[in-house]
This record gives sequence, structure tokens and C-alpha cells, in this order.
Amino acid sequence: MFPNRKLNRQHGFSMMELLVSLVTMTVVVGASLALIGSSIKFAHSTYNMTDAEQGLRTAHEMINRDLVTAGDGMKGIGKITTPVAFVQNYLTRTPVLNGSDTTHGDVGLVTSDDNIPANIAVPQASPAVNFKTGSDRISMLVKDTSFPDVSVAAAKISQVGSNTNIVVLSGDINKFQVGEIYAIVSQDATFGVVSAVNTTTFTVTLTSGDAYSINQTGTTSPIYAVAQLNPTTLISAQAVAIVRLQLIQYYVDASGLLHRRVFGIKGAGFADSIVAEHVTNLQFRYMTNISDANGFVKQPIRVITSAEQTAVREIETSISVETVRAVNATTNGNTGRQLISQTTATTVRNLQFRQALSP
Repeated sequence: MFPNRKLNRQHGFSMMELLVSLVTMTVVVGASLALIGSSIKFAHSTYNMTDAEQGLRTAHEMINRDLVTAGDGMKGIGKITTPVAFVQNYLTRTPVLNGSDTTHGDVGLVTSDDNIPANIAVPQASPAVNFKTGSDRISMLVKDTSFPDVSVAAAKISQVGSNTNIVVLSGDINKFQVGEIYAIVSQDATFGVVSAVNTTTFTVTLTSGDAYSINQTGTTSPIYAVAQLNPTTLISAQAVAIVRLQLIQYYVDASGLLHRRVFGIKGAGFADSIVAEHVTNLQFRYMTNISDANGFVKQPIRVITSAEQTAVREIETSISVETVRAVNATTNGNTGRQLISQTTATTVRNLQFRQALSP
């Protein structure tokens, strides 16, 4: 006899069913991961492109804003004469000379340096760095209206040895600090760097041999002509005004940083700030109202000469940037980084300050 037992049957998956399920799951998971990976890659590419485009827009907006105001408040100035050493080191390698004088140059409302060669150091950069090879540098002048002009009467400027001494009113002496750069203006103008401030005698001293090679003494110095110093006594015969003219400069360093450098600020000679990153090129071209022998306007030009400094009517700015990371494996020499370029044209309104003295 067999005992009365209830048999419990347990059904399972066959090996074939498990394999089919595993393959199906692998396909689904793989497709999901591929979709997620593509989404992440697209998001990263979009972010990098957006970041580069934002930097490009910011750079153009700041440069164009400064170009529009170049020369503002300076229509009464005939010309600005500065030692060539300062112009060549800080503004352009091809200065516009002051007539036959090879030691002094004229600073225009807009001054540029075209196609900077390799291994040219940015002056007084900290840390030390070179300019971006092949890029341009531009400098523009504007009056700082936050600084009230300081009047200096005749016979209040004198030169003794390597010092130029300027006696101001007692209420004005505290406006000056050592290291600051100012413009000394009559009909023409020049720059000076404050070397010492004496609050007892109310004297501002400009000493030759400053860090920028601006200060000079003697009959060939620009301040000699501006203040009309007597050749025997070296005492001024012309009343002048001390004003703060700012030289606003843009340049790209070798690491791709676009800098905005401003000369003529409170408490220092200049200040640097970074406007944009990953900049690969910066270029400027100029449109003037000067015609050639056939009556055609020469457009555009890359470097402006002395005659063209006051004839500029439009400035074309071209900036190129690249993305921080690769977005396309076939772009930019297979590095994958995307290059973005943009050109804007700025119509300047104040580039005529020399013409103000014309009859």
C-alpha cells in the first residue's frame, strides 16, 4: 500500500527563458544608458557653448561701451604728447611721433597695436605673462569726471634737477596720492606720475625715472611745452589744469584671458581686471572719413596713422573664443573645442578733440 500523499509540483524557468530574459534586459539597460549618456554629453556641449557665447557677448559689450565714450570731455585739448618709451611699452609698438621729434609721441583718443609678435611681455603683469601672439591691443582715452579739475596758476610749476614741482591750493593737496597718473593740460596736454606729496608746502612732485618712463625734466620735456616754462628760470608762464584722463586698454594674454587695464585711477597707476576667458584672438579695424587720390575712402584699415587718429568714425572689433572642453571631435584641429567668432562695428561720437582748436 502507498501512503496518501499530496504531491506539490514546483514550476521554474528553463535555461532558455533565463537567457532570453537576460538578453532583453541587457538591451533595454544598454539603450537607457546610451540615451542618458547622449543627454549628458548634449547638456555638457550646450553648457560649454553657452558659456563661450556669454563670454563673447560680455567682451563685446564692454569694449563697445568704452569705445562709444572715447574722447568724452576732451574736445578742448589740442594734442597729448608723451615720451616714446611709455607709448612703445604700454600702448603700441609703432607710436605716432610728435613731428620730427623721435623721443616723444602723440597719444590719440584711440591707439592700437596690430599683430603683436611672439614672446612680447605684458608690462608690469603679475604674474608675468606674454601677449597672445598675433592679437591686437587697443587703448582709448576718456576723462574721469569723478575727479574735479585742479587749477594751477602761472609760476606755480618749476623744475629743479630731476623734479617737476607743482604747487596747488591747500584744499587740493589731499586729492593726490603717490603713484597716481594725471594729465597736465593747457591747450595741449601731457601725463605725469605723482612721486611725492608734501602736505605742508602743498607741492606735488613728479620725479624723472618713474616706473612708466613718463616724467621728464628739461627743455625737451612735454610739460615744459605745456606749462610754457621759462628757459632760464624753468618756472611756468602758463596756467594749467590737472585732470584725470583714463587710458582704458584691452589685450589678450598668452593664456587666453582678455584683460581690461585702466591707467589713471585713484590710489594706483593702473588696475587690471579679467573680462573673458579662453579668448583665441582679438582684432580691430578702423573706418575713417579720409579719401584716397581717387576720392574713395580707404576702408577698412588695421593701423591708424597720425593724420587718421582724428578721422576715425567707426571701429570694427573681432573676437574669437573657444569652448572650455571638447564638443565635437572634428573641430579645431581635432581637439574637439568649438571656436566661436563675432564681429561688431561701433560708431564713435567723440573722436575729434583736436579739431576743437581749429578756426
